[in-house]
Formats: sequence, C-alpha cells, structure tokens
Amino acid sequence: MPKYANLSAEATEFLRQKTGSNHLECYTYIDAERGDDSFFIVKTINKVIQVSFAEMTYNPSSYQSLMEGLYQAIYE
Repeated sequence: MPKYANLSAEATEFLRQKTGSNHLECYTYIDAERGDDSFFIVKTINKVIQVSFAEMTYNPSSYQSLMEGLYQAIYE
C-alpha cells in the first residue's frame, strides 16, 4: 500500500536554518501504530533523501530532538 508524505513546514524551516539552503523541502509520514514505519523525505536541488525514524537517534517525547536526529542522520 502506498504511503503519502506531507509537507512539514516546521521541519523544512528547521533544516533550511541549519543548512543555509532555501531550496530544500521536508516531507513526513507518521504511522501512529507502527513508529518504525514513519519517515522523512528531504528534497534538495539534486537529490531526494528518505530517512526512517528507526535510523535516527532521538527522544520520542521531544519534537526538537526528532528534528536534530533528522539533521544528524543526513548531515553528520
């Protein structure tokens, strides 16, 4: 079954500030029942990156921690 990611304005703004790139967009799919199926898609000028929540290190009770985990998974 297809999974549809939605544009995340907060994640997009966070990554734009951290990277200095105004050309990226961030989309998210959150599965409330199966958290490991949740993921981000980050679209840059020349690539599309998918990052599963399971691949990131973050505190599940902190949205800021989730954003930091996404940044670290891609850029560090």
